[in-house]
Amino acid sequence: MKGKKNLSLVSILAVIFVFISVLSFYSCSKKDDLLAGSFRKEADGWIIVHVEGNPHQLGYQHGYLLADEIANKVIPNVKFYIKNVLSSDWDTFREVVKKIHWVKTPEEYQQEIEGIVDGLAAKGIKGIDAIDIAVLNNWLQIAWSYLPWSKAQEIARARLADLPHGACSAFIATGTATKDGSIVMAHNTWIDYVYGVHWNLILDLKPEKGNRIMTQTCPGFIHSGPDWCMNSSGLMVAETTIAGFFGFDPEGIPETIRLRRAMQYASNIDEWLNIMIEGANGEYSNDWLIGDAKTNEIACLELGLKSHQVWRKKDGYLMSCNIAQDPEVRKETKFPYDDSQTSMASRWNRWQQLLEENYGQIDDEMAKKLISDHFDVTLNKEQPGANTICGHIELDERGVKPWEFGPYYPCGAVDGKVVSSDLNKKWQMWCAFGHPCGVDFKAADFLRLHQEYSYLEPELKDLTAHPWTLISFK
Repeated sequence: MKGKKNLSLVSILAVIFVFISVLSFYSCSKKDDLLAGSFRKEADGWIIVHVEGNPHQLGYQHGYLLADEIANKVIPNVKFYIKNVLSSDWDTFREVVKKIHWVKTPEEYQQEIEGIVDGLAAKGIKGIDAIDIAVLNNWLQIAWSYLPWSKAQEIARARLADLPHGACSAFIATGTATKDGSIVMAHNTWIDYVYGVHWNLILDLKPEKGNRIMTQTCPGFIHSGPDWCMNSSGLMVAETTIAGFFGFDPEGIPETIRLRRAMQYASNIDEWLNIMIEGANGEYSNDWLIGDAKTNEIACLELGLKSHQVWRKKDGYLMSCNIAQDPEVRKETKFPYDDSQTSMASRWNRWQQLLEENYGQIDDEMAKKLISDHFDVTLNKEQPGANTICGHIELDERGVKPWEFGPYYPCGAVDGKVVSSDLNKKWQMWCAFGHPCGVDFKAADFLRLHQEYSYLEPELKDLTAHPWTLISFK
């Protein structure tokens, strides 16, 4: 009897082992199916990720391949920034997202966000839900649009009413302005270094519906953030924020959703404009530069809440650097347009000089130089600072008053990007992470000189200037 009992126990254990093995095999097979076609690599400071499939697969692959960055770097960094720079908290942002953003997020993008959560869980990361990922996608818009507007947030409103928006420098040119007559576009992202070090993701999305998209973004984002992207229909897009903009419509469509939809489903400039303009809610109001590689037409959409303006060209150039040009859009801002010494006015004047001086000679290599320019028109000399195309507020005693940036605040250009009609067709773009001019930012050295910003020390990291890299997914 004892032998039979031992045999029975062995049989039971064997069945359990087989069951666990089958379950493990099934789980691995399912995970392999969900990850099919995706990959991750790194080059010169960039994380380069390809995802493909249905909405849940896109998200699952994103969350799985970027789990460490999302859970252990980006979310803790944003929580730190919200608390120490914005004087708010993560729970407040969660409540805003539930009320304003999540309810207006289409089902396909909700599924993608939920897929990110599932991808994180597959890597053993718990405690992050879909609302947390939605906060990550919308926190900039909440900080700079919703909270200042909301009467229910009087303390935050007083703190944030004049909070600086993110900023950038950009141009797009075509026709006789460029060397070969096709489109050339360049952009650098200005943002606080304490957060901008995480905008080093080049994400290639191949959804089952709509266009393929290549974009610079942050781990966890389903849109862009720096708002540099192109799609397989030949559209190329960049933006710079409108300084001093105010106004918000809580019933409108979030900017993050409009941008993702426009890149995924627009096949020409008209379709892109219609998606971006319809339901605009005033969040993150920008000058958008758009080019179509199929026609070599370029456009600029200056999009406010109540007003907008569109300029279109098949010959010449358009530029943007945080200063509204349309009189009606200007009425929606609080900005000193008569002050030629501001960063925005200075860069606008410098863009005109650069684009006229190099008219007809603009190509990829020239664009890299232009987006790295250090000439300050207000000082009439080469000196990197707050008023140069390649921004270095950390080197400037003037700071940037319209954004309430004090002297030497650690903010400026954290990257450089260039794309052209030819590169779009090859599914490539030139990218440089860190100051595109090649100057490094060393956090420890900076803090020794500027103890007034010591509160940033826990999250302020080095921003190393990497070489220009040709990112390609073909």
